[in-house]
Amino acid sequence: MITLTLIGLVTGNLYSILGQSSSALSQKTYLHDTEVQARRTLDRITQALLGASQSTLYTTPQAPFSSSALNFESNLGVENGEVVWSDPERVNLRIQNGQVIWAENPDTEIEHSVVWSKWVPELLEGEFLSGEDDNDNGLIDEGGLSFELAGNSVIVRLTIEKTSPDGQTFSKTLESVVTCRN
Repeated sequence: MITLTLIGLVTGNLYSILGQSSSALSQKTYLHDTEVQARRTLDRITQALLGASQSTLYTTPQAPFSSSALNFESNLGVENGEVVWSDPERVNLRIQNGQVIWAENPDTEIEHSVVWSKWVPELLEGEFLSGEDDNDNGLIDEGGLSFELAGNSVIVRLTIEKTSPDGQTFSKTLESVVTCRN
């Protein structure tokens, strides 16, 4: 009887340890997936903006505000001594779906768009809809995807937020400065 009790205790402790390890692994997996998604999305945005000309970048708000959309055209090369520009492009945050969307020929009948990411919250991590600079970066009420024009560069900030099946939320915020080559 004592042996069976000891075996039961050891088995119970073993299952408890395995359960905790499984939970910790699951959390690390969600955290890693969130970071990978954020990096992948930010890389896509920066790649798209590298070929843009500063003169073709346009967004409406100026500091202390940022924008969740950026319109631009990319330099495709030179033909007969003339620079060839791409069709208008836009990267923006579709707030109701939490999606980052890239679109070619936005707002036209021939618009082509692709979802680059999901899980983007309405506001950047650390921001609250308060009319104040909550995260001390000089901007007010930044969206989960925000663009700030700074001379020949664009500062891109992105937050990805995913929720695990057990209800735990994981966030990753990244920032990149893109200097337009053209």
